[in-house]
Amino acid sequence: MERLLIFVCISNRNRSPFAEFFFSKLISERNKNLIPSIKVMSCGFIPQKMKEKIAALQVGFPDPFYGRPLALSTRTVLLQEGIAVPDGWRTKALTLEAAQEADTIITALTEQKNELIGLYPEAADKIFTIKEISQWEDRLIWEQGFMHKEIPNDIYFWDYVEENMDHVSIALSQMKKMLIMGYSHILDKLGLNHSERSRE
Repeated sequence: MERLLIFVCISNRNRSPFAEFFFSKLISERNKNLIPSIKVMSCGFIPQKMKEKIAALQVGFPDPFYGRPLALSTRTVLLQEGIAVPDGWRTKALTLEAAQEADTIITALTEQKNELIGLYPEAADKIFTIKEISQWEDRLIWEQGFMHKEIPNDIYFWDYVEENMDHVSIALSQMKKMLIMGYSHILDKLGLNHSERSRE
C-alpha cells in the first residue's frame, strides 16, 4: 500500500519543495525498495498568525500566491545536490483532500501544525513539525521572525525570504540536516518497520 508523505511550508517555493525532492533522493539512495511504497509531495499553508503578521506589516502576499514556479534560489540549491526539478513544477496549496489522504504531514512551523490540527482534529496523530520529528535542538533561521534585522519588513520581504541566496541556502541547509536526522523517524511515522526498510 502506498503511503502519502506531505511536507508543508508557507509558499511552497523553498523549504517544502526542497524537502519533497531531497527526501525522495534519500529514499532512492538508502531504500530503493521503498520507492513504490511512498509518494512524497509538498504544499503550502498560511496559518492565521502569519496572515495577521503580514497584514500588520502591510507587506501583502504575491498575487497569485500559489501556482508559481519553484524559487530560483531553491532550484539552485537542489541542483547542487544533483536534483533537477521539472520546469513545469508549480506551487500548490494544501487541500482538504490531500490532508485527509496523507499518512504523515510534516510542517515547517509549529503554528502550521497547531492550526492544521484545529482544522483536521482527526489527523492530529499524523501531523508533526520537521523540528520535532528530527529532534532538532538548535534555533531555525525561519524562527527568527519578521522583526529580524536582516529581513526587510516592506515590499521586499518576499524577495528576501524566497530568493536571497544567503538566507535561503542557510534555511535549506538546516532543512537538509533535519531530513537526514529524521529519516528513520519519518519512515516509522509512515508505518514502515525496520524489516520493510532493510529489505532489498
